[in-house]
Amino acid sequence: MDLTTRNIILEKIPYGLYVVGSKAPDGFATIVANWVSQVSFSPTLLSVSIEEDSDMKSYIELSNYFSVNMLSKESIQVAKAFLKKSVSNGTSINGHDVTLTTHGSPYLTHALASLECKIVNSIVVGDHVLFLGEIVEAVSQGAGKILTLEETGWKYSR
Repeated sequence: MDLTTRNIILEKIPYGLYVVGSKAPDGFATIVANWVSQVSFSPTLLSVSIEEDSDMKSYIELSNYFSVNMLSKESIQVAKAFLKKSVSNGTSINGHDVTLTTHGSPYLTHALASLECKIVNSIVVGDHVLFLGEIVEAVSQGAGKILTLEETGWKYSR
């Protein structure tokens, strides 16, 4: 198989760009993720795929919860702030205000919408862990289209 052709084809799959968060030992943490999807109506389940060697994987496993924050398509600069290591101070992370859920997952104040999920299952899939979470809370904070990976010009392939 030609890997270049494979990567070009995979990059055509439309991916949203999300800020995934969880409670961490020293407060809370976030990462940018694009492999997020609803996988069931009843119960309402989301999947999120996190790199096996990521600190976020450990935080999600310890807290048993994660949040998914949907950014507006105009929020490329906000997304960039979450590409670097999380620095939280109790009310913000990487310079952006958050509120915390009952379980300690961060909701970005400027997100279009945020969800919190309770882990119901996980499976190692290659170099990632696929977490399945039941949605336990949903907050809508605005209207508009969500940011996609294509709009940023970024690539997540190898």
